Amino acid sequence: MASAGARAENVTIPGSGNNEFVLGALARAFNASQGAHTAVIPPSTGTAGGLRAMEERTTTIARVGRPLKDSERRPGVDYVALGDDAVVFVGGAGVTVKSISAAQAVDIYAGKTVNWSALGGKSAPIRAIGRESTDASRQVLAARLPAFANVQYADSVKVVHLDPQLIELLDRYPSSIAFINRSALGAARSKVNVLAFESVAPTPANLASGTYPLRMSFGLIVRKDALGPAATLFLAYIQSAAGTAIRREHGVLPAATP
Repeated sequence: MASAGARAENVTIPGSGNNEFVLGALARAFNASQGAHTAVIPPSTGTAGGLRAMEERTTTIARVGRPLKDSERRPGVDYVALGDDAVVFVGGAGVTVKSISAAQAVDIYAGKTVNWSALGGKSAPIRAIGRESTDASRQVLAARLPAFANVQYADSVKVVHLDPQLIELLDRYPSSIAFINRSALGAARSKVNVLAFESVAPTPANLASGTYPLRMSFGLIVRKDALGPAATLFLAYIQSAAGTAIRREHGVLPAATP
């Protein structure tokens, strides 16, 4: 894949946890496909960390959990879409409920519903895990569900700032509930239960058709005029047939056109 005379180098891609797991899979496949370069996907520092690394010029490529806002755009920095993923409500290993409605989700995070038995599940205290208002998955919920946009978290809700922290709590507490993009759940070490939303399962087919409404876009930000060989080849691999197939395997679909 690399030219015979290319100098071996590493490319480290910091930033969002939303696309960390699928990019890790892409990096492993890329690294195995050629021997000249290595792509490294470090633990999440959030979209804010990716933007900061780009602003400080400590990297030429970074991960973001959403397209750039107008205020974040900089000359010479481009957004490269990786695709669209379902934002899902997910329960820990002990959750027996199969579907959740918007109203039920609001009542859980507002502290009005505190036991899974109220939703027809096995009796267990609900341990709700939330995200800060700037989180990409929370912004999807706020945009799609006006009642969720205005919900005031109960004091019992544990707010985390990074996806690995959220997944760690899902693993630790079997009766927990959280919201996150589906492909990121590949990092969970224990069983998790992805819930249907309003009785619609978050399958790739339902996401593609628009039947499942909770959808997020994520990608990379790149300084194309400063990319080295490793970053250039990794970007090409992501967008190749092999890279597209890996993204689809993880439920990440081509980004919808605006």
